[in-house]
Amino acid sequence: MSDNQHLPPAALDAWLAAAAAEIGVTDDDVEVTTETTRIVLHAAKLVARNVARPAAPLSTFLLGVAVGSAGDPQALKALADQLGTLALGWEARAEPSSNETSQPQNEG
Repeated sequence: MSDNQHLPPAALDAWLAAAAAEIGVTDDDVEVTTETTRIVLHAAKLVARNVARPAAPLSTFLLGVAVGSAGDPQALKALADQLGTLALGWEARAEPSSNETSQPQNEG
């Protein structure tokens, strides 16, 4: 699959199950389901489109850390929603207001 083909859902599920097992993630940590996958991919999409593409995998990493820190696998949806809301407002938040534009200072 080195030609950038999309994985069919069954192959994606198989990959995620194998990856979870390899790194020691169990259903007690978080249940990897089609809904879980949809939530994480949606958050990644919002970050990629509204912040920057490289921010998507890094943000989903942070999302995973946050879910783990919460100690509640059910926290995923709420945390992903928070991340998505931040991403959707990022452009406006990152733009300096007209009062904050930097002006060259005269020294002398």
